[in-house]
Amino acid sequence: MAQPPEVALAGVVQKGPFILGSRISASPLDDAGAPTGQQFEASTANDLGEFTVQGLPVGPVALTAEGYYFDEVRAGLSGGPLTLRAVHHATVDATAVNLHVLTHLGEPRARVLLAQGLTIDAALTQSTADLVTALGIGVPGFELAGPAGLASITGPDTDDNAYLFAVSAVFATAAHLAAAGGADAVDAKLQSLLNQTAADLADDGMLAAELVTTLAAAETAVDALAVRDALATYLSSLGMPPATPDPGRALDQDHDNLVNTDDNCDHHPNVDQSDLDGDGVGDLCDECPMSGQDLDGDGYQDGCDNCPADFNPDPDQSLPWEHPGGPVSDYDSDGLGNDCDSCPHSPDKGAVPGENCCDPRADMPCTRTNAGSGILYYCRPALDGLRFDCSRTDPCFFGCMGCAGPCVPPGAGPSEDQQTSVVWCTVGADTGCAADQLCLAWYNPGEAPADLTDLGICVQSAANECTGKAGRECAWWVE
Repeated sequence: MAQPPEVALAGVVQKGPFILGSRISASPLDDAGAPTGQQFEASTANDLGEFTVQGLPVGPVALTAEGYYFDEVRAGLSGGPLTLRAVHHATVDATAVNLHVLTHLGEPRARVLLAQGLTIDAALTQSTADLVTALGIGVPGFELAGPAGLASITGPDTDDNAYLFAVSAVFATAAHLAAAGGADAVDAKLQSLLNQTAADLADDGMLAAELVTTLAAAETAVDALAVRDALATYLSSLGMPPATPDPGRALDQDHDNLVNTDDNCDHHPNVDQSDLDGDGVGDLCDECPMSGQDLDGDGYQDGCDNCPADFNPDPDQSLPWEHPGGPVSDYDSDGLGNDCDSCPHSPDKGAVPGENCCDPRADMPCTRTNAGSGILYYCRPALDGLRFDCSRTDPCFFGCMGCAGPCVPPGAGPSEDQQTSVVWCTVGADTGCAADQLCLAWYNPGEAPADLTDLGICVQSAANECTGKAGRECAWWVE
């Protein structure tokens, strides 16, 4: 009499991947889903969760795995073990099976359907369809293209693998939310949620409204990019290629019936996908909704680029100049980036190249580099005296030793034998200069910028070196 055929089942165990040495148990079932009493043991061969169970008879088999795993939300190994289950139809042509969140959730439902008289293949197909519909993760109408037991979060970027990764990340996120920062409770919360969901699906393939709400909230909260990067980094640490399925292919985080990768605002419900400027970002979440072009190619659309004609990609141009730490792109917070602002420390000036930046008579007309900086900027003239700009160099406030800037020559100011610092005044005003002084216009006729036509310096009324000159012509320059 011929011996019944035996098969070796091979696959992976993963929430994220289970670690080396995780326990695997396989129990053959009869056609009604009841255990036959046989038990086959194995363990994972590496930190990718790979295993092989030898000598199994063909037919239905229940598999159980227990061990520590990589938690893609924590971006590290779990704090406690997890148990995952699966039902599989072992045949000489079906020797591959993976254990993961989907197989665990579908296992009780498949066994109920077996007990109701369905074949093992029909039971597995029906249980998978039921759980995908009941979970409500992703978009309505999604169907796995193949058996759930062949999906893998470390496989190619297919719809099935992406869906598994999305569901796995949703359950992990729900557990972290339920643990509320208690790291030691995350694994217990995850096991409880998986078991509760699987048990609720078992009898009728449907979920209680409370569970659906919990999963929907977790789907919204998943950091899809972070979990994918975390898994990729972990795979790299194991010497594996970092390519992973994209959970965004399956997640619908704003619940507008469009998966993230097809949604131009994946965190803002916008069924109409309106995009008036045609930049691929929906109007509802577009910070520059009427821009749509980046003429200087620096990564900022013109409508949100503080130097739209100048390449200035760093730093983030949405930051005000008060942003603590690091460089900033607009010191004076006037909407004009430093790279194209001819007066980067003078608010509302600098749009015209070479324009006058400040008035030396104003109190603190210049900004600091950032709010925490102790470096002051002072309004001082250029060497030709025609334009004023903000400079870090200390001006000559009192005497003219060890300072930089214009000073009044000897005899024109209070001292007969030494130069003294300039005192700025307003031509035609009655105040600002001493009784024996007058306010001498700084500019010659026709030279002054529009906002400095009455700028002057205080000089002696009696004849002196400045008599007959403009203030900028008689000042002594100290550098």
